[in-house]
This record gives sequence, structure tokens and C-alpha cells, in this order.
Amino acid sequence: MLMPTTASEASILVIGGGIAGSACAIRLRQQGIAVDLVEKESFPRPKVCGCCIGVTGLAMLDRLGLKQFAKDRGVSTDRWCASMGGRRIEVPLPTGLAISRESLDPMLIEHAAAVGVNVAMRCEATVASVHKDRVDVRRNIAGSGDHQQSYSIVVVAAGLRAGGISRELPWTAAPHGPFGISFLADVRDVESGVIYMACDDDGYVGLVKLADGRIDVAAALRSGAASNGIAPVERVRRLLERSEFDFSSIENASTAMTTPPLRRSRRVGNGRLMAIGDAAGYIEPFTGEGMTWALQSGVAAADVIAEHIHQPASVGDAWQTRCLTLLAAEKRTCRWVTSALRWPLARIVAAGSLAMFPGLASPLVRGLNRSPS
Repeated sequence: MLMPTTASEASILVIGGGIAGSACAIRLRQQGIAVDLVEKESFPRPKVCGCCIGVTGLAMLDRLGLKQFAKDRGVSTDRWCASMGGRRIEVPLPTGLAISRESLDPMLIEHAAAVGVNVAMRCEATVASVHKDRVDVRRNIAGSGDHQQSYSIVVVAAGLRAGGISRELPWTAAPHGPFGISFLADVRDVESGVIYMACDDDGYVGLVKLADGRIDVAAALRSGAASNGIAPVERVRRLLERSEFDFSSIENASTAMTTPPLRRSRRVGNGRLMAIGDAAGYIEPFTGEGMTWALQSGVAAADVIAEHIHQPASVGDAWQTRCLTLLAAEKRTCRWVTSALRWPLARIVAAGSLAMFPGLASPLVRGLNRSPS
């Protein structure tokens, strides 16, 4: 067992203890590298998320030593059931997992601490300045006041709302497109092990049953004037009412959480600074690839750091180069699918084809479930 490190020993800081940040920190410790991890929230906490992990994500959890822990806290999934183009279709999936963020995130960060990551919860950190020989960071633990600390490398994994890094890591495509919303609820007739998705002109809604019996409801809805002043939760209800599913009765819904517009991209590395996970940019996933991509991003970033541990000034540029190919094919597939399904004719053609020949989905399923490198 690797011993915990102290803040004075660690020259690397990960900001954000979600999936990507924790995965990065765990992977660094697996390679014997000291690391600090700070998270501004306390866990468990809800997140806007579809709560699904595919076979590639399970392989990444296995690499981090967490696959069985996750399976013990989740529900296996093996079918995708969709309503689109006036049809209900069903496609088999490789066995994945539905797991809530209230379960997954604490499991990851507790494992990070167990393998020797120096974890600070309820600690807000912002990049103060970036220099050729260091990155200065302001840290504030639970309102105790700011103090500044310098690191050799800083990894920002603070999600869609990650701030303070736009000068060094500018957006190359500003946030646009649909926004995300999710909540937990009781919904009758949702089968365990099935990922449901309803698509129409307003966007798409996914539902999956979690281990405690609650239903995770997550959607990507059109932004701006498309809302016609209708509240997001009501738009989700109406989309389900228009679908081929009988899920119109949504009861005991939790407070809905929303995101800014989902699609965005930025420079992901510069000097000693790196952005990973959602902080590095986002393409809305189609059947829950987001958590898998976060795991892959975190592990890949840690490997790039390990390769450049003695040349830290070049790690950001190396990460920028690595991200040109990392998940490129998977995100291109998702971008194509989500864009196509916003067109009524595309939904009708796709639904009709898959209803008659479900095997046509196999190349898409394989493309979204590539083995991790």
C-alpha cells in the first residue's frame, strides 16, 4: 500500500474530485507519483448525469482497482430501448452498469485517499498565475481564508463550470447547443437493466433504474427560444408524453439540476497547466458515454504526466497533442448521432431501419465501446 503524501511533498495538484479528477489522482499514485487533490464540495452530492457506464468504462475502473466495488453498488445494463420516429425499438448492448453519482464519486475519492492521494474536501482552489517554472494556486478550505501554494503541474478537472483558466486555456468554441438537466424520481414501468431514450424535436431524455430503485432522468434539451417559456422539468414530462413509452407519471422528483449549454471545446494544455474531463470541453453523449470518457481522460492525463515528470514545462503541450486523438472517434460518432437525431426524417428512417434490422446498430455500439488503449 502506498503511504499518503503530505501537501509539502506533492508537486502536482488536481482541482476537482469528480470522476476525471479522482481517476487522474489514483492513476498517478499507481505510478508512485505524489499528488494533492482538492474538491470544493462535500460528498455525496448530486450531479447532472445519465448514470451509465459502458464496457470501456468498466475496463477503466478495473484498471484503477474499482470494478467490483462499482458493480456491487450498481445495476447491470444490457439493453437500449428507444422511442423515436413514432416507433419503439430495442437493441441489445454489451453489459454495462447504471450507478448513481452519489455512489460512484465518493467511492472514487475514498479510493484515492486509500492509495495515498492527499485529499482536501470543501477546499476551493483557483489558478492564480502560470509561470515558466511553476503554477501558483489560491486555496481556501471551508472559509478559513486564502493561502497561496505553488505546484509544478496543475490539472483542472472542475467540470463544465471550471473557471479562472480561460486566459491560459481559451475556448476554441464557446458553449452552445442544448443544455442538460437531470433529476431522480419514481417512474412506473421502468425495467431494471434497460437504458431508455425518447427523442423528438425538443431533444432527448434518458431513463435508467438505479440500485436503490430510483429512476435517473437525464435530458439534453434545445436551448434558447425553443423552450417557449416552459420549465425544463415540464419539457421533459411533455417529451415523454409524446413518446411511445408510458412514462408520463413522474412522482417524487428531486430538485432538478441543469447545466450551461453543453457543446464546447478549448485548448486543453499549455505549459504546466492541463484541463481534463468536462473542463476540457464537451460533446453531449448519447447513451451515457460521459462517465466513461471522464475515466479515460483522467487515466490518460496521468500517463502523460508520468511520461513528462522530469520535463513538467512541456506537459501541457504534450496533453494538447494527446487529446487530438484521445476519444476522437467516439466523440465524432456521438456528434454525428446526436446531430442526426434532431432531424425528424433522420429519426423516422433510423427507427424504421432498426425496428426491422436491430443488427444495424452493431457498428455504432462497437464504435462507442472500443477497448481502452
